[in-house]
Amino acid sequence: MNATPENLEALRTDPGYEPTLAEWNWLVHTGGAAYKSELMARTVFESELFGMNTYILMSMMEDYLQVPDRIATIQKHATATELVARALPIGNKRSFINLAAMPLHYLTGRELFVDLGENTLADGLEEQLAVLRFWREATIAMRTDGVLFNMEADPPNSSHVVGPELMAQIRSALLPADAELKTAIRKFGARLTAYAFLENCDARTAVCDTGPYLLDDGSFLGLRETCADGDGDFPWLDDIRETLPFHHFVIAHRLPASVRMDNNVWGTAWFTPSDYQADILETRVFCTDGGTLRPLDVADLDVATAAIRKAHRALYQRLAETDPEQRNLYATSMYAWKLKAWARLAGCYDEIDWAVTPRIAGSYAKFQDPDLALRLIGGVFVPQDRDSCFRPLG
Repeated sequence: MNATPENLEALRTDPGYEPTLAEWNWLVHTGGAAYKSELMARTVFESELFGMNTYILMSMMEDYLQVPDRIATIQKHATATELVARALPIGNKRSFINLAAMPLHYLTGRELFVDLGENTLADGLEEQLAVLRFWREATIAMRTDGVLFNMEADPPNSSHVVGPELMAQIRSALLPADAELKTAIRKFGARLTAYAFLENCDARTAVCDTGPYLLDDGSFLGLRETCADGDGDFPWLDDIRETLPFHHFVIAHRLPASVRMDNNVWGTAWFTPSDYQADILETRVFCTDGGTLRPLDVADLDVATAAIRKAHRALYQRLAETDPEQRNLYATSMYAWKLKAWARLAGCYDEIDWAVTPRIAGSYAKFQDPDLALRLIGGVFVPQDRDSCFRPLG
């Protein structure tokens, strides 16, 4: 069942090709095996404000209930290929990290319902295939390297979504990485990352890495997208998001071949050496608000850094004063709203009910039990009886 498909090139690159069930299962197993490998060392999730094990369970079960219908609504307006072509491939919340997480979270929800005895493995095949079709088509349209998973790219553990024209635009705006610029970008990036994590309930969904983009001289470009909520998606940011001068960013670094960049299955990069800042050759921060790539200067970064610092304090105070169950509902919603940006681009945002289903919202007390939460998360993320998080479809 896990043998490499004969039609691998079509499976990876032809959006018109309809995979067989065996080929879908190969994709599910491949993604699930990489997912398990990444999660082996982090089956306990910790946060000062959020019960992460609880909201992870609730949100992924919510995904399983809601994602197929939401995709069906979006596809009444546009195909995944058309949507990818409408906007920049970087600097927005349709980023690679959210696209890669879509089937991973959805299929985790399937496993949870089965493990809880509420579904069987035979249930819901057509809905599952609908989600996988959207993910595969969007991934083929977004990637420029002819694969569906980072571990299969060249070089291995990389992701490429930027084409030649956009790459030329980015490279032409890079600046020599002098001490002043590197210091400003380092401070800005640290503030922005911390704030983006808090906005997203201590999850990484707003931070996405792509690259390494290898250049002719042996150096490479690494891109980090970090997107705050500028569209009104998260109600816990009302009156705070408006204080930020910019919301969507791409930080570009050109680095020498002596630095290594590895990108995991969902789009989080690790650098070797980890303290690579001193090695940066050229760099720039871009704002992508409004769908265009605008390079920012140090003065812009200073203004943005100060505003983000102030917004971070205000949001932390708001969340700290929020009832824990309500905080959990925020987090469950956040993780289950990966399709909001796609729906906005398709023009059907208001056609979708984004409320968490009562069935899931009412499960807070049940999944707050740490023993149950850990047992379920361990059983799905690091199952002892198989090398993939996911069992076959059908």
